[in-house]
Amino acid sequence: MDQALSDVTVIDLGQVIAMPFCTMLLADMGARVIKVESRERGRERVSLGVKRVRDGVEERVPAAQYRDPQQARHHARAEDAEGRRAVQELVARADVVTENWSVGTMERLGLGYEDLKQVNPRLVYASITAFGQNGPYAAQRGYDMLAQAISGYMSITGFPEHPPTRSGQSISDYYAGMLCAFSIMSALHYRDRSGKGQRIDLALLDSLLIALDNLGERYTVGGELLTRAGNVSFAGSSSGVYPTTDGHVAVVAGASNAVWKRFCELIGRADLVRDPGFATAAARATAATRSPASSTAGPAGAQSRGGRHADGGGVPAAPVNNVAEMVADPQVQAREMFVEVDHPIYGSLKTTGTPLKLSETPGQIRWLAPQPGEHNEEVFVGLLGHSGTTWRAGARRA
Repeated sequence: MDQALSDVTVIDLGQVIAMPFCTMLLADMGARVIKVESRERGRERVSLGVKRVRDGVEERVPAAQYRDPQQARHHARAEDAEGRRAVQELVARADVVTENWSVGTMERLGLGYEDLKQVNPRLVYASITAFGQNGPYAAQRGYDMLAQAISGYMSITGFPEHPPTRSGQSISDYYAGMLCAFSIMSALHYRDRSGKGQRIDLALLDSLLIALDNLGERYTVGGELLTRAGNVSFAGSSSGVYPTTDGHVAVVAGASNAVWKRFCELIGRADLVRDPGFATAAARATAATRSPASSTAGPAGAQSRGGRHADGGGVPAAPVNNVAEMVADPQVQAREMFVEVDHPIYGSLKTTGTPLKLSETPGQIRWLAPQPGEHNEEVFVGLLGHSGTTWRAGARRA
């Protein structure tokens, strides 16, 4: 299939989560992503795979480890002169370079934007760091948890009686990765129009600040300082998570008068519809935490989540799935968000699909993360045009 980004080549110098996730999105849309990594880092990546037992033998499966499948793998040590020359040779044929090392690392290696744009003036060069390329924290090493702490995200996550809580996953890495992919596409569009490449500077911290909805403005404009509210919505609609006999159900009950009326009828409290204390959406914002409602199993149906779909009895409701239930959920299956992919070593594996659903050029999961250096010959001979004899001699030396 001729995919949307089939004509884009990306040299990925990234690591861990944020940049591999960014380049995964580009690869899903057809971009040729060449991951440059040392042999040591390649072995480390494979060692972090998903543990399983097959035929009585324990093994590590590098299945979409940190979301970086379908990227060609090329060995090069950017720390030495030969490795730098290899990267520069790739950059001359590329559209995009991506990296998420600490501020100044690429410059020290001679692989910063100012260095590489001399090799390729049309280059789009994208960086993700914890705090950005400038500011008092720029030089500090940073991680998702620190970004969650500084951004205020932890202060609004959890219940009022509990301490600030990190989100269950490294959300700033994924937010920053998505924003970086969007920025890369914007920069490529501009380059096609102007002929000019440019530098992209993304920060984990910045990505979380825009994900706070309007809580920043509620403070800067209205002077309102919001903190942890559990499962109650800051937006003012009644919401909550209710226990059932077989788990929990999430409910959003009071966004409109019609939904509020159905909710009250379902929980056997039709009298609340006439209660002036619940006359408006704002007044109903705390209704989900009140004992008459929370003592009921929930509006998705009787005492069980069994009949609970996305709209239980006209009230927006959904089961609180664990991961196993999520994988089996009919909506997740209908959206093909877990797909079977064959791997030459590990056989058929079920892995997360792509959310990129385009009518003409949909995203595709073509293969899983390859072994370290698996595409060395393809890159060295096929892309760079070196002879097979030269490549094999170099491989023997390595």
